[in-house]
Amino acid sequence: MSDGPPQRTPAVVKRTSWPGWIWSVPIAALAVAGWIGIRALVQGGEKVTVTFDNAYGMKADDTSVTMRGLKIGSVSELTLAPDGRHIKAVLKIDRAEKQYLRSGTRFYLHGAKPDIVDPSSFKGLISGPQIVMEPGPGKPARQFDGTDRAPALAPEHRPTVQYVVYLSGPAGELKPGAQVELLGFPVGTVIKTTLKYDARTGALATPVEIALDPSQLGLATATTDSGSDAKTLVDTMLKRLVAEGLRAQLTQDPPLVGSRKVKLDFVQDAPSATLMTENGATVIPTASSAGVDGIVSKADQVMSKINGLPIHETGEDVRKTVSQLRRLSSSPKIPDTISHIDGAAAQADQTLQQVSPQIRALAAQLRETASEVESTARAANRTLGAGAGSQNDLPDTLHELTNTARSIRSLADHLDQHPEELLRGRPGNAK
Repeated sequence: MSDGPPQRTPAVVKRTSWPGWIWSVPIAALAVAGWIGIRALVQGGEKVTVTFDNAYGMKADDTSVTMRGLKIGSVSELTLAPDGRHIKAVLKIDRAEKQYLRSGTRFYLHGAKPDIVDPSSFKGLISGPQIVMEPGPGKPARQFDGTDRAPALAPEHRPTVQYVVYLSGPAGELKPGAQVELLGFPVGTVIKTTLKYDARTGALATPVEIALDPSQLGLATATTDSGSDAKTLVDTMLKRLVAEGLRAQLTQDPPLVGSRKVKLDFVQDAPSATLMTENGATVIPTASSAGVDGIVSKADQVMSKINGLPIHETGEDVRKTVSQLRRLSSSPKIPDTISHIDGAAAQADQTLQQVSPQIRALAAQLRETASEVESTARAANRTLGAGAGSQNDLPDTLHELTNTARSIRSLADHLDQHPEELLRGRPGNAK
């Protein structure tokens, strides 16, 4: 047994390519971060900026963007435009819809302003508005102007022909995209509404630029591929219709609560007019505002006529007449007069009842007298016989006796039927 220290064997170090488990954590973190980055890059979407007049309740990371009812993106940021008048909404659109982001594409808010014509717009009062994208032609774009309501026509309706109308009434309430109707059919949209002041005449004017779609006007699409051809066709059509009384009007449908729109319709007894050219733009003649504004105008005219009537003087005359009637009715002589009239009527009835039997007896005596006169006349005729012709006066006398008898009989019959005429007289003879 040895008392010396134990022998130490040298350690053998083996090197491997594996760095160790300690590095697995940062490697896993880098892998997750890379995967998230790649996913964000693939699914992050395209960013576009849409300018609106107002935020209308939009919220970042909450308001959705839809196309054909399918969600394709959302609002990522809302900022105030440098001019302080508009809102810039940054939208994140799915990359799959990148192909639809062209200059002709339009964005509008659905539910920003509830409209009775569109009941679904009332959902915006609860859940907030949503942005709707309508694809259109053109070159790729990332900057757009949005509207607070749906455009009347889809942007794929091309080409359009532009006109100007000078509307009376609150034309400033017309927004870009407002509908233009011809006999109730949507045929175009409002492009822009401006206010102009003529320093020379001191008059205000509200020119409204509208775009009409030839395909919605019933014109053949085969002949409207060229913008110049479409302009010529629509001008020719409008010239004929304007000569027949077609005019542009500002209307509201439904009245009071509906949105403003431009209405092209025929006006009865409209003064003669034609299409005019002003500063290179074709102007469609207009008429006074239709709908509620027209009704209010007519009501004002009626009220003006009513105000011109002598209502105060007529009321004074009526008041005087009523006062005189009141004084007359309150006079103590009226009851006495009525009492006397009632007494006289009662006395007349009593007298008539007393006289009626005597009148009947008188009528009977008259009939008897008439019979005797007729008998005398017949006896005289028999007595005279053939010799009566030599006496000229006797036949006349007998004829008069016969007539007298008839008159007496008629008098008796009349008194028997109308005994009261002895007291009151005949109605036609009262004077």
